[in-house]
This record gives sequence, structure tokens and C-alpha cells, in this order.
Amino acid sequence: MNLSTTQRRMLGSVLYFAAVTLIINAFALLVIKVWPFKLGELNWRVGAAGLFPEAMLATVLPQVLIYTAAFLNEDRRLLAVLRWASLVVGILLFGLLAFFALDSVQIRAALPQNVKANFMKVALQAALIGTFLAALHVWVGVTLGKVLKSQGTVRVAGGSKESSQDGMLMVGSSREPSRPALRSVDADGAKKELKKEGTSGLTLDM
Repeated sequence: MNLSTTQRRMLGSVLYFAAVTLIINAFALLVIKVWPFKLGELNWRVGAAGLFPEAMLATVLPQVLIYTAAFLNEDRRLLAVLRWASLVVGILLFGLLAFFALDSVQIRAALPQNVKANFMKVALQAALIGTFLAALHVWVGVTLGKVLKSQGTVRVAGGSKESSQDGMLMVGSSREPSRPALRSVDADGAKKELKKEGTSGLTLDM
């Protein structure tokens, strides 16, 4: 199905709106669960770090919608921003997982023996989801960078399509009418004038 530019922009606007709504909802639910913030408490840090990958997992589909809309609109600037945002989020997630592992070891030592097994199951589940999401964001950022580099110049919002090849072809390629064509036109005109004046037997050496 071929969509016009207006139709693509309309579809992209709907996708953007839906994606942003889902992302805000995911983080709003996370804030409700961990509020009030108690960064100084070990239990709170472990619990919040365990819930954060769950919230990030809920943003995967909205991110797919945003990427789809950006590619539909060929919005290079937005794709570049998403690329760096994905890389930053992936690196931050790896850092969060490192702190989560250290805090989990400390809190596990203070737990009763009959609770340690269940705690480790929940902690490992959160760590696996977090590791997958971190690797996914880094991979998306790296891959998107390669895609943008291989595509050349893509139309940005409010701009026009350009390519490096077109720019190279335009340099020094000013088209001027060739001299023979001009001479041919002049000869035809001269012959017509001669015919009008009754000197058709005269020829011009062009």
C-alpha cells in the first residue's frame, strides 16, 4: 500500500502519541510503586531496582512504534536522537544492574535462611530482564547508527530529500546549449529569410 506524505505524517502522529502515552503510563506506575523515594535504605534500592526492568520492558513496544513512525516519515534527526538515547539507556541499565547485584548480595546476607531462595529467584529474574533490555538498547543504538550511515542523507522534518551522489553530479555540471545546435537554429532562420527575399539559390557555409 502506497501512502502519500500527508498520510504518513498522520499515521506517524498517531503512533507517536500512542507510544508516548504508553511510556508515561509505565513510568507513572513505577513511581507509584516506589514512592516515596528512600535512596538511603538498602531494601528500597533493591526493590526499586528490581521493579525498574519491569517498567522498561513495558516500553519496548512503544519504542517500536516510535521507530516505525520515524522511518515512515524518514525523520533522520529523530532517528539520530533515538540512537543516542538508546545507547545511553543501555549503558545506564548496565550500571544499574551492577549496583543491583552489589545491593542484592548485601541484603541476601541479612535475610533468614528460608527466605533467601525466593529472594534469589526474584533477583535473578529482574537481573535477566535488565540484562536483556540493556543489551537490546545498546544493540539498537549501534545498529541504527550503521543504518543511518549506510542510507546517506534522508529527508528531515520540513526538509527535502538530498543525496551525496546528487550533490556530486551537480558540481560542474551546468548544462549549456551546444554550439552546433545554435548554429543549426541560426542557419534555418537565415534560409527562411533568404527565401523570403528571393535569394534561395544562395547558400550559407555554417
